[in-house]
Amino acid sequence: MLDIQKNKLLTETNSGTPMGEMFRRYWIPAITSNEVVADGKPLRVKLLGEDLVAFRDSDGKVGLIDEACPHRGTSLYYGINDGCGIRCMYHGWKFNTEGDCVDLPSEPKGSNFSNSIKLKSYPVQERNGIVWTYMGPEEKKPEFPEFFWMSLPEENLLAERVWQECNYLQVMENDLDFVHAAFLHKAHATQSVDEGILSTDLGIDPEHPLVRNPPVKQVVENTNYGKRCLAMGEGNAKEDAFMEIHYIFPFYTFPPRFEGEDGMWHAFIPRDDHSTWSWDVQFSQKKPIDAKAQHERRGLDLDEDLRKRKNLNNEYEQDRELMKSGNFTGIRGIANQDHAATETMGEIVDRSREHLGTSDLPVIQMRRILLTSVKKFQEGVEPLQLDMDSLKQLYSAGKYAPKGQPWQQALPLSEKFAVKKTTKN
Repeated sequence: MLDIQKNKLLTETNSGTPMGEMFRRYWIPAITSNEVVADGKPLRVKLLGEDLVAFRDSDGKVGLIDEACPHRGTSLYYGINDGCGIRCMYHGWKFNTEGDCVDLPSEPKGSNFSNSIKLKSYPVQERNGIVWTYMGPEEKKPEFPEFFWMSLPEENLLAERVWQECNYLQVMENDLDFVHAAFLHKAHATQSVDEGILSTDLGIDPEHPLVRNPPVKQVVENTNYGKRCLAMGEGNAKEDAFMEIHYIFPFYTFPPRFEGEDGMWHAFIPRDDHSTWSWDVQFSQKKPIDAKAQHERRGLDLDEDLRKRKNLNNEYEQDRELMKSGNFTGIRGIANQDHAATETMGEIVDRSREHLGTSDLPVIQMRRILLTSVKKFQEGVEPLQLDMDSLKQLYSAGKYAPKGQPWQQALPLSEKFAVKKTTKN
């Protein structure tokens, strides 16, 4: 369990909070590229408690700026996007993607007033159909993270973001929890799925190692990107299964997959303290991804604001008969099952009331590194710098090995991911 103050430190991420300021030192996926078109309608975006507007200018460049016009605070979401800038509907003040004021039609000609006007804007980079941003101090901006899947062809990728109705931490904790799959995602019978597809919208096959192994033996290792969480259990009659989750500091993950299965990368970005932008990037390494099958497996049906139509208000369309005949939860869609578990905890879990067990080791370790880092950050210590070469090669790749083989032999941590040892003089 965590006391109230530690829970508060971990879960509050708005501007000025310790965790919020530390999170701003990392690159954040903000929107998908297709959400903004040149000279098209602006897009409201909330990140880390800040109300922002994204737009694509006439030249195709994306801007991410403060929603409030610096004149009188009118929302620039309602503004006119043309001529390489967005113009406020109230008095016509116009701003480019850098936040520079490029026109002040309400002021006398020749006025230098515009030189003193600067709208808050954040730098962006577009990669693989995703617009990323950095919200921290310019002088502390890190190298852009080149994740493994970014090197794959576009047809091998499927990216989706969804508004999740709870704090980022409980969403991320769910992703580091091996054992929940054996219950929350369990289908009652073997299913027919194509090569590389983990499951149907019912859940995961009961013979898959993720489902057949509660509880599992687990270990967590320090790495140069965060933590590797390893689980060992029965694979089949002759082999054990070794599964890994990669926690990439501070809010990215690779959930468990075996070689040959389509991969998954997640990012859990606080929208504010009570909601999260949950990002899924699914990828197939050797062939175009079956986008239809993967989308149906996840089961997300979203409205124009990227909120789920299956939600807490309609009980995620849980079917009690399906619970008996089809799967453990009576809910269709792997993502919907996850959201039902985390959102029904409440917007922010009171962790002073929880009772953690041995299966919660990865969750405990993730909290520990976040707490240690943010406390040091408060003391002026810079947060973890991710090893960029590691990110280019990292993905989840579990394997099978003969029964009784130690995990250190079956699935050892590659030396390239190990924390570099420092020598003391």
